[in-house]
Amino acid sequence: MVLTGLSCPLGFSFLPVVVTVVLSQDSFDIPVCSYELIETGKSEHAKQYLIENILYYAYKDPQIIKHPCNQKLALYMGKRLFLTKDNFRRSLTPLNIPYKFKVGIPKVTSAIFSSSKLLLAINGNVFGYDYEDDSWIAILDTQEQLANIYAEYCCYSDDYSCTSISNLVLVYTTGEHISKAHVYLSNSLGFHFEKLELPQMKTLDGILEGFFFFHSMSKYAMLLRTGKVGRFVYTEPPLNESWGMPFEMSGHINIINLSDLKGYLILWDEKHLFFTNNCGQLVEEIPIKNDKGIKYESLAHSLNQVSSITGFENELALLTKSQKFFYGTLGLLSTSLIDIEDDGIGLKEAAIMFESVGNILIVVPEFFYQDPIFDFSICPLNIQYLLMDLEIGLKTCKAEILRGNFNKKLFVLDMNETLKLSATLVPQPSQSPVPVITVSNPHSLGFKVKMYEDGYTYDGNTIFTIDIFLMQQHVSGRAHGSFISNMKTATLSTITLDLIDRGMSCIDLQPQIGLISIGCNWNKRIIIRRDLTACMKNFLKPEELEDNYTYILEKTSYDGSYHSRKQPNNKDLIVEYEYERLGCPLLVYYNSPWKPVIELWKESNFVEVVKTEFILIERNGLFTYNYSLTVGKALCKSQAQSWSSMIDASSKKDLNAWNRENYVNCHEHNEKAPLLSPQAEYQILGGSTSNSIIFNQRNGIYIFLLRIVDPYYSYCDLTTVFSVYVYGAFPKQTLPDYIVALLIICFMLFLLWLGYFIPKLTKSQYGNRFKLFCRNLCPRSKEKRGKFHITKLKK
Repeated sequence: MVLTGLSCPLGFSFLPVVVTVVLSQDSFDIPVCSYELIETGKSEHAKQYLIENILYYAYKDPQIIKHPCNQKLALYMGKRLFLTKDNFRRSLTPLNIPYKFKVGIPKVTSAIFSSSKLLLAINGNVFGYDYEDDSWIAILDTQEQLANIYAEYCCYSDDYSCTSISNLVLVYTTGEHISKAHVYLSNSLGFHFEKLELPQMKTLDGILEGFFFFHSMSKYAMLLRTGKVGRFVYTEPPLNESWGMPFEMSGHINIINLSDLKGYLILWDEKHLFFTNNCGQLVEEIPIKNDKGIKYESLAHSLNQVSSITGFENELALLTKSQKFFYGTLGLLSTSLIDIEDDGIGLKEAAIMFESVGNILIVVPEFFYQDPIFDFSICPLNIQYLLMDLEIGLKTCKAEILRGNFNKKLFVLDMNETLKLSATLVPQPSQSPVPVITVSNPHSLGFKVKMYEDGYTYDGNTIFTIDIFLMQQHVSGRAHGSFISNMKTATLSTITLDLIDRGMSCIDLQPQIGLISIGCNWNKRIIIRRDLTACMKNFLKPEELEDNYTYILEKTSYDGSYHSRKQPNNKDLIVEYEYERLGCPLLVYYNSPWKPVIELWKESNFVEVVKTEFILIERNGLFTYNYSLTVGKALCKSQAQSWSSMIDASSKKDLNAWNRENYVNCHEHNEKAPLLSPQAEYQILGGSTSNSIIFNQRNGIYIFLLRIVDPYYSYCDLTTVFSVYVYGAFPKQTLPDYIVALLIICFMLFLLWLGYFIPKLTKSQYGNRFKLFCRNLCPRSKEKRGKFHITKLKK
């Protein structure tokens, strides 16, 4: 059997259908919760405790915030704030901020975990508390009453694609018109913020109730309220439709963004409880039902109000102000909620949290008179045991095994690559579970699925293997061009394997979720092939290069601004050679066309020789080389980019001014850059042209920076630095050519004149006198030579 995953043309990767099974147990009277008082570790806190500004939660109902990656770390927010590192298994002192920060009323409106610290919005400003060294820092101090902090987390891997997600933190105001709202953005884990102003904020209408960046969609999103209707609006949508579906929203609403980056949001106020599994594109109110039909269509109809709520992975639990406890499961195509009516489960100031899948903890701070240290009453709940004891008639889970090799893992999908994942499904006897696969960002990630029988278990159950083939949506051939996101931009998406109508009986059979980074594989790198180096031919010796080797750049041969112009204020530049980084330089003959051979490597494995477009430039500004092609000879249809033009247009004014993000191919028509200078140098190498480098008449070392600029080759900034030694160039002549030629001609004419004048002179009177003069210079030597010849003749 073959299943093919098609993305919905409306921009949804799935449509949530609420299929609930409500289970009423009015006829049962089972004690659900037995509280245990925790009163240990007081001596540790008593020594350290100082009376400062004791923080308190600005809202009347307590909540617990869990660290998304450390399941032992949590923050209780109520009339006091408590930070625990062991899930409230010891007594704690309230969290307080030193008086020196002058926060005024120390009310906390929002808090998140970030790295090894807490970020808290206190009285409209943002402060950081490092719980490792117990220190505070003021981060953002404004007059704009910043009340909300938002961040997402990735706990799948230590890869930069995952860890960088937590770097982004948003702080914003709510309750104001969107055009007047204030939003601050940090890309440094909340250590530094800058004001964020999106163009859409000036044109939209509505009251801002939430501001987000959903990594699973790679978009900013805003929750706007108009009257009693709320809607999510998304920036940079691949479709013209940038709004989510409207839902009832009478006032301020609270939001929990569940971990794992699935796009699961829980929204609630005192009377309403909503759920969305696609980042707010479709928001539905969660009903409460029993096995005989609908019991309550919403929480408001049950006359209950939310007091404390928590979510974890695919589970939801809440306490009401009437001391009732609700538990539910969240799914792609089904959501169910159980009303457990026990009047004794909730206490005043009680808050609820998940310790792990299926395990809930209810926490109540206990204050004793004149004791600054608080104990805690805790009630652990095991949902699976609870459901079994209640005998409420849950249906058997339809699957015995649902396991994927991608669960809780990160995979990287670089440009034009494909990825194969696999999963195993084993149904229960006589059951036919239907698997469903979804992606959170179908605009970027496409997939195909193949499912087939692959053997049997020892019990005789059929084993099904599910092969999932992932690719970028633009190469899948299954989506319209308007649906596909900008393929030059790196994005993220989750992939989820679940069962239709999984229900609460499958607590131990959780959906399989993986994170797909459609972006740079940080294990990729490029190197330059070194077939011939200067050390092989003894032009240079490694011992010399290692010993702080330096060389000189003539003042007329380099330009520090990288515009290839002689600078009148230049001086000869002494450069120290970095042998450990560069090794022995390549050997290249001058005045001969040359370009480097680039190899792509992934970790320690060779992948291919790179033949796409790349650029290079001498790092010290040397410009004693040229390109073999001009823009015209390269058959460009528009004006090609160059280093000087890109540096002039950039605010950086350095070697990062030209890269894959701003590269424009000149072989395509571009109205913004018409072809005006076909005689200009074509400074792009590789690709479809035969362009190469030709070195001028200068021997010496060149250090090049090389960068791949083809935006469709890889999401990585593939850059390397290498050195070249140019040889074979004769020293430059100091006189112009015409002067040298004139001197040579004059010398030749002088020789001809001597050849004519000397024979003629010897026959004249002056010539005889000259010969006589020469004979008289050495008369004795002549006499001896004459006698020698006479004696020899006589013999």
